[in-house]
Amino acid sequence: MKSLKKDYARLKDLLMRAYHEKGKSEVDELWQMRVMSHIRSLGPITSRKRYFMLFEQSVWRLAPVTCLLILVLAALLITLDFIPDYEMVKLLIDDPVEFTFVQLFGL
Repeated sequence: MKSLKKDYARLKDLLMRAYHEKGKSEVDELWQMRVMSHIRSLGPITSRKRYFMLFEQSVWRLAPVTCLLILVLAALLITLDFIPDYEMVKLLIDDPVEFTFVQLFGL
């Protein structure tokens, strides 16, 4: 981290010095033409397009909402019964063997 601060301070000093000395130096037209032709020869900057770039942005935007939704649903499931009472009665009436199996193993 310190090296970045030093680099930043050094760059700031160089830019300040260049700004203050901009009126002192004279540039001829030949130099300007060479610089501009060099810039034109560089061409456009090409960047790689990533296939999932838009998908990644939407995932990271929706991540906090998804986490909040998971927490709310988990809280609701904890406070509410997982198996309603009428389902338990239905299991007892229909198949008492399965009901005892559910009681023993907690499925």
